[in-house]
Amino acid sequence: MPSVLISVVSWNSADVIEACLRSILAQTYADFEVWVVDNASADDTCARVAALAATDARVRLHPLPRNTGFCGGHNYTLDRTTSEAVLLVNPDIEMAVNYLGRAMTTLRAHPSAGTVCGLLLQSPGAAPRIDSTGLEALPDGRFRLRHHGHLLAETPLIAGPVDGADGALPLYRRAFIDDLRVDGQFFDERFFAHKEDWDIAWRGRLYGWSTWFEPACRALHPREFRPADLRRRLRLNGTIKADAVKNQWLLLLKNPPARQLPGQWLRALPRQLGILLYCLLLERPSLRAYRYVWQHRRGIWATRALIQARAAQPRPAATQAPAVSRRAANTPVTTA
Repeated sequence: MPSVLISVVSWNSADVIEACLRSILAQTYADFEVWVVDNASADDTCARVAALAATDARVRLHPLPRNTGFCGGHNYTLDRTTSEAVLLVNPDIEMAVNYLGRAMTTLRAHPSAGTVCGLLLQSPGAAPRIDSTGLEALPDGRFRLRHHGHLLAETPLIAGPVDGADGALPLYRRAFIDDLRVDGQFFDERFFAHKEDWDIAWRGRLYGWSTWFEPACRALHPREFRPADLRRRLRLNGTIKADAVKNQWLLLLKNPPARQLPGQWLRALPRQLGILLYCLLLERPSLRAYRYVWQHRRGIWATRALIQARAAQPRPAATQAPAVSRRAANTPVTTA
């Protein structure tokens, strides 16, 4: 197994997948393998990936019989590999040739960092705008993209710790992946494909890991999906909009420690009531999100118990990540 496994989850990604894979294969850091996990695309994504795989043995195509979402697709890769690190790559990403090498150097230089994220730009050209420089935690339990929409030339960027990594291009340490597993899953597959990076950022901080931003790692990411943009939201698939509502509730129910829960909910409640009113008046199909949370409340609460029990354990030392996986500690014991 190479030192880095690059995981790309595709779904009807024919328009962008070839450019993405070519940017991966051009990396100056060569000790990697690429798994493209395809979520039952209806276009010719698989054919395009297969054609590239025929020219480079580092590329492997894993077509799935159904759409498992961002979470299920990447879990497929994480559960079947043992590399030192895993780089998750959205199919609409194009990396600079030195991205992976610089990210691995950063990860190895900071043992307490579970994640490294780089500078994502919305477009090439002389005056590009920033897509993200990682995530910033907000008091009400949400996260936002750091420096999103800012002009690069006007934004001072400093390498260092941030609150989390955008899910479009995070590099994860294997020990971090295994430490964050709950019921065997790294990504909670109930999220499917939105705010799962917020969930990982929250749980990583809860467990004592850090995320390191390195501006020398650069990539292009012309982001399209932002449900908070109401104009764009009107054009989104109904399932995606409902997931955006549901997943915020999953975050707020699972992750805040008991001592922080009342204050967290007081800060979150005004926005959540506003979202409920919006759904009642203008987006009634998204009300199924509330039904989902109620119907699955016992499972969500059981997940919360596992997360909080792990958070109460000793945290990794500031200069050394955990030496062993805590997968067993996060997996309920079953009896015959």
